Amino acid sequence: MNKIIFYIKSNFFVKILLMACLILAILVGGLFFLSENGTSYEVENLKSQGYLSDDIGIEFHQFNLTRIDSGTLFSDQKKLLASDDLVNRPYLLNFWATWCGPCRAEFDDLESLWKENNLVVVGVNQGENRNLVEEFIMTYEPTFEIVLDLDLNLSSTYNIRGIPVTFLIYNDKVYDKWIGPISKGRVQTTIATLEESGIIK
Repeated sequence: MNKIIFYIKSNFFVKILLMACLILAILVGGLFFLSENGTSYEVENLKSQGYLSDDIGIEFHQFNLTRIDSGTLFSDQKKLLASDDLVNRPYLLNFWATWCGPCRAEFDDLESLWKENNLVVVGVNQGENRNLVEEFIMTYEPTFEIVLDLDLNLSSTYNIRGIPVTFLIYNDKVYDKWIGPISKGRVQTTIATLEESGIIK
């Protein structure tokens, strides 16, 4: 045993290797701790910013926009989608465009939230013609609702400066906002918190 200790003390490379292993173990432990406590921290962080409350300082705006019939919430016969159609259902209002790389990257998460969590998703396309949007949809095959903001009126009303931007809305109130690609986990956590607090029934 003494020989091993002497060997370690006298060998610089071995000391460096042991030190690296110790640092790695500390980092792995820290990451595990953060992953276990990340959700609660995120919720508290959102609450401290005023989110997950009845008023986050963003005004809700009604809409009634042309609907692409690839969505599966309503029948193909429904040509327009209005905010009034979504009363008593929490939904994500997601502003996007076909040329936007981050928008395309988050489509899988939006689709998953719609299919797995039964959370209504409304993708608001910014100012592109219907043929281009339908061609895009044939490639990505989303089944959540897609509407066309052809004159950018809704985008302007919500003061959209860059995309993607997503709002969580329930009964004509905005409860959260994401700038950039959404975090599926954060959306799920936010919904669960609102349900637990009795805001979403």
